[in-house]
Amino acid sequence: MLAFKDFEEKILAALKQESGTVLKNLLEKHPDAFFATLRRVRPILQVRGGPVFVTLFDDVQEVLSRPEVFTVKGYATKMDPSVGPYMLARDGTTLNDRDKGIMRAMLRREDLPQVRQSVARLAAAAVRGSARDGRLEVVSDLARKVPIQLTGEYFGFPGPDLATMMRWSRATQHDMFHNLENDAAVHAANVQAGAEMRTYLSKLLEQRRAELARDDSADDTLARLLKSHFPDSIGFDDERVLANMMGLLVGGVETTSQAIVQILDQLLDRPEQLAALRAAAQSGDDNAVYDLCWEALRFNPINPFVVRVCVVDYVLASGTARATSIAPGTTVLASTRSAMRDEHELDDPEQFRPGRPDYHYMHMGYGLHTCLGDHVSTVQIPEVVKQLVLAANVSRVQGEEGRIDFQGGPFPERFVVAVGDPN
Repeated sequence: MLAFKDFEEKILAALKQESGTVLKNLLEKHPDAFFATLRRVRPILQVRGGPVFVTLFDDVQEVLSRPEVFTVKGYATKMDPSVGPYMLARDGTTLNDRDKGIMRAMLRREDLPQVRQSVARLAAAAVRGSARDGRLEVVSDLARKVPIQLTGEYFGFPGPDLATMMRWSRATQHDMFHNLENDAAVHAANVQAGAEMRTYLSKLLEQRRAELARDDSADDTLARLLKSHFPDSIGFDDERVLANMMGLLVGGVETTSQAIVQILDQLLDRPEQLAALRAAAQSGDDNAVYDLCWEALRFNPINPFVVRVCVVDYVLASGTARATSIAPGTTVLASTRSAMRDEHELDDPEQFRPGRPDYHYMHMGYGLHTCLGDHVSTVQIPEVVKQLVLAANVSRVQGEEGRIDFQGGPFPERFVVAVGDPN
């Protein structure tokens, strides 16, 4: 493997040549070298005929704080054919204001102790039931499984079976957030998943209404929506219920699974921090578990960047030496991964330091588009990792099997760890 310095030299050469193809390949091979070099020599990089890369903490926050300038409206082309009109792609509209407010009210912070208990139970059961011959396949048997089970228990969307829910989740996330090259097959799978979800949920709404008419004690998210009886003037009808329930699955599984897998992968390379997390888990110090997990994820976050489209003439980082004019129609890649390693903002960003300020982490996004269920994720993700280390002495399996396998796609698909006696 080439050293960091070798990658830097290749990146500098590609910058001089303005070779977008070479830069793309280098980004995929060594993203941290790529972003570190850009932060030093070209913090706002306009690729000829391509996107703008934004790498500094302040500039990334500026992009993500200007939703009227750097928009997400392009997401609608992938979302609408699948789940229908959805809040995420409709900033500055009544639909966005209404749906986000209602769904936030349904996902109450007072639920978090219950969420933690549910996740702890589901994760512990998943480890006990899936570990075989001293090994555990983390992705399917834990990291995806628990969020899908929680989608059933807490959100009220159990799905027909685990395999179908996994397929729906992967297909929708892949197209909506990772299909930058507009692969037709990926989009078709998303549309198909949306149609199947709509058919399933339409029947589920009828079933749950009948159940609530007999006994209205159920208190999951879907039950809360159905018991709310919004007047017609609000405009939150069954179509809105369906779209927002589908959105909970779309946003709640693949990102959660990837975070769990990549946190564990980072900790396995840091025995001292893994031991600290085990000690915190054993003592019931959930704050320390959270700090260790969130810092581990900083070294390999879920996405290298978030995608926005500039819709007006705008000068980014105005008043600085790096000020850059961005034209309407330009795709902007705001690198939260780079921002979380920005030496201008973070002290010793290459050092593993649990307990950094929460505002230094952008795992859940930033600004208007912070994840709808961020408070649920900040409980669920560390709790799954916690339950794994409580249940087993986790170590890395040697060889390729012990490394994250993406199988050519955007998500971890397989990751095997050794699980021994925790004592």
